[in-house]
This record gives sequence, structure tokens and C-alpha cells, in this order.
Amino acid sequence: GGPPAPPSPGASASGDPGEFVNRLKQFVAERGTELCYVSDLGGPLGSSANGKITLLENLPPAEEFTTLVHELAHEMLHWDANRPQSKTIRETEAEAVAFVVAHAVGLDALRASSDYIQLYQGELETLAQSLERIQSVSTSILASIHPD
Repeated sequence: GGPPAPPSPGASASGDPGEFVNRLKQFVAERGTELCYVSDLGGPLGSSANGKITLLENLPPAEEFTTLVHELAHEMLHWDANRPQSKTIRETEAEAVAFVVAHAVGLDALRASSDYIQLYQGELETLAQSLERIQSVSTSILASIHPD
């Protein structure tokens, strides 16, 4: 049906993730996380609810991929007692994971990088903790979706 819709403002990525989208969905399923698609989320492209990820349907593949990685990062990082109290830090961590993973599979995902450091306002201890978490989750996701 027709040409693809133009990317929305703030679209997070361009390029073609190809088979990585399906591998990512498989990893989500293997974790026991439910994935569903809806026609409207009232603004965001996706949401995470401790065991369930909801995405907007009909996203371009690159956006579907980065949004799914972002929500998966929330699932892996932010539903336990160790989660950062600050929503800003949680969003930044999830966006940083999406950026790292998207970049690693060859997508152009520039949205995260500039906002990323600014949100921390120089809180090095917090940033160091987050970088460790971001690296760990990014590595887990990439290991699971990379071809053997």
C-alpha cells in the first residue's frame, strides 16, 4: 500500500537493519517478553511495562529497530531495585543503548549522542555507573542478534 510515510520529527535512525529486526524480535521472545503493536501510543513510538513491549505499528524498519532496542534496554535495566530514580537518566541509558546497538549494525543513529552527555550535567559518578550498564546491555543485545 503506497509509498512509505515520511519519517516523523525526531526519527531516531535511518538505514536498513535487514535481518537484525527479526533477530532482535527473536531475542525479545527468548527473554519471555511480550511484544505487541498498536496503532496509537499517544505520542511515543514505544513503551516498556516489565515483561511487555508495545510498539507503534508500521514504523520504518530502522526506527522499529532502534525503538525496540530502546524499550528492550528499559526491560533489561529499569525494572529492578537498582534502577536509577531519575527518569531522565533511565531515558538516557535506554537511548544510549539504542544508539550503540544501531550504530554497531550499520544504522545512522545520531539523535542520542548530543543529548546524551548534556543530560548528565557533569555528574561523573552517575555517568560512570550508566556507562557500565549501557555497555553491558548493549553487549548482551549485540551478542544475541549477531550472526554466528
